[in-house]
Amino acid sequence: MEKRFYIVLSTIFVLLLVFLVGCATGPSMFSRALSYNEWPKKRVMVMPVINLTGLASDERVDAVSVEVSTILQESGLFIVYQHNNTTKPYSFQVGKPVDPELVRVSQDRGINALIFETVNPIEVDLVRKGIWPFRKRAQRFTVSVNIDIVDVNTRTVILGEDIAKEVTFLGDEIRTEAEKTPYAEKKRKALKECLPEILKKAAKDTTHSLCRQAWRGRIVSLDQQGIMINAGRDVGLRPGVVLEVFRTGECITSCTGQTYELPGVKLGEIKIVSLKTRLSLTKPINGNGFKVGQIVMVKD
Repeated sequence: MEKRFYIVLSTIFVLLLVFLVGCATGPSMFSRALSYNEWPKKRVMVMPVINLTGLASDERVDAVSVEVSTILQESGLFIVYQHNNTTKPYSFQVGKPVDPELVRVSQDRGINALIFETVNPIEVDLVRKGIWPFRKRAQRFTVSVNIDIVDVNTRTVILGEDIAKEVTFLGDEIRTEAEKTPYAEKKRKALKECLPEILKKAAKDTTHSLCRQAWRGRIVSLDQQGIMINAGRDVGLRPGVVLEVFRTGECITSCTGQTYELPGVKLGEIKIVSLKTRLSLTKPINGNGFKVGQIVMVKD
């Protein structure tokens, strides 16, 4: 009788433990399965940083795009490119469309997303620090970076974030004759203190936003051999993968002036028959009306 009691008690304990563990882990695992699209890999282009700090040629600001690229590359989730510095700077402004030529070139190269980084003017507030009556004059510096991600295929903004961090320094302003910018030396010190943590958060949030987006490719050519799409072995595609083809969607303009492309009608399905490094040859399975520029997505 006593042995049976212990067996029953042990069974109840095990079932309770399984139930609790399941409740704790189940939703998170289910959420991850629904929210993350880590395959195929996405090609992302990190644009040169826009420096609005007023500090000319600051090496810490100049390295922002390199740091973001490195962190994303090391994650192993993306194929990362850095846009070459040109005489024409590309910036992002809310409510204004991204340069159409940049979008066109990015689409031709099979880029899925453009990442813009802007280091904003450093704010300075005069404060007092310490315990009364021994409080001393100090300056609080706020360093902030805007991270904006644009989906190239749909021309939608998938992340617009301002990440800020504060640091306070004691003492009066230090200015040399060579420095025309107020608090220039302390602003550089603030950048040194704040940028590493800002960039870590930027990379984390960027990774999360990119992985929540479904991968999209495009048809780049059609002939008697088949239908060529702008993604191949490099993003992890393989023979036999079935893709859905969608008509180019209608573009609408929001109240902020930003242009968005609505999803198009599904035209049919194609299957990969052979791969190159950056291209895949496919054959139609069903449907018709396939044209260059139409969007393709991996069928679930």
